[in-house]
Amino acid sequence: LEITGTIGIELGDSNYVLGAVQQIAHDLSGNILVLDRSACCVRVYTPAGEFVRQISNAGSGPGELLNPFSMVVAGDGRILVESPYSGGMHAFTPDGEWLGLITPFYNNPPMSTVAAAGNSYTAMRIAVNQNENNEVTVDAFIGLYEDGEEPVTKYWEYEFPFDPNDLTALLRNSMLGHVFTSARDGNVFIAELTSDAYLVQGFRADGELFLEIEQDVEKIEKTDEEIEEERTYVISYLEALGVNGVALTYNPEPYRNSISDLDVDGEQRIWVRRGTVSEPVFDVYNYDGEKLFTASVPGVGEDSTFWEFTIDQFGIIAYSVNPEFYQQVYILGMPEL
Repeated sequence: LEITGTIGIELGDSNYVLGAVQQIAHDLSGNILVLDRSACCVRVYTPAGEFVRQISNAGSGPGELLNPFSMVVAGDGRILVESPYSGGMHAFTPDGEWLGLITPFYNNPPMSTVAAAGNSYTAMRIAVNQNENNEVTVDAFIGLYEDGEEPVTKYWEYEFPFDPNDLTALLRNSMLGHVFTSARDGNVFIAELTSDAYLVQGFRADGELFLEIEQDVEKIEKTDEEIEEERTYVISYLEALGVNGVALTYNPEPYRNSISDLDVDGEQRIWVRRGTVSEPVFDVYNYDGEKLFTASVPGVGEDSTFWEFTIDQFGIIAYSVNPEFYQQVYILGMPEL
């Protein structure tokens, strides 16, 4: 894979100066959408990286955003932006017109939203519950959302005791416990973030397990520098999201995860990013679990460990969640096989 273009400059035209990229996606025309958490907006660029328009801005008025968490493009073309500090899930037309608040989410909103079939999307969510004995538990799950506040299907779920002094356990059992993705055909794919196994599970939209991909991998120990960099990044990210009520201390796992990311392209190919190597390397499978090829992005350095990819029918884009210098979005060419 080769980088064919970039979006983002350090100084100059404000349309290309990116603050804190929270998520990237393609709209249904193939344009690149960049959700900027600090600027509280979605910037739209052509597939080649030319600025088109800005959607929304910072504020508490109608259609304005405050510290947005995630974004997803619905099957009808609407751009949905999750902004819990301004009420929940907002909908915009591709041209930027605000259509209203479609789903209220305030506390513990859906995270890491990914488009699924029709206008639905998958997301990770955390719910904090208290029983009649005043015992507080956390219910973490990956589910399918349509129009309402509750998921219509859950693909993975785990309930565990809540300890405000153990942020590490909270994160490993929820946000940092799994990666997942979904496709426009409705299928959902999940992998545990662990060094002990390489396992991808595929589910139909209704929750039926139809695929398991397993592979033997060697356990790779993290360096002290990697552990400290991960610790610093996680704490700073949680602070930026406004997380409170827990002690902000985090202890990374000593070994690299076997899998670090999942995506599905427009040809029903599952892209599984290896977590055992620093530079991006993907094992690519079909829906039968057959390995088709391996893809890599050579020469991008160890900083690419923090790259977050979006791979879909419109191509491959990526950004660093922990950039060394200024924020950029990378445009990559899809291999022709």
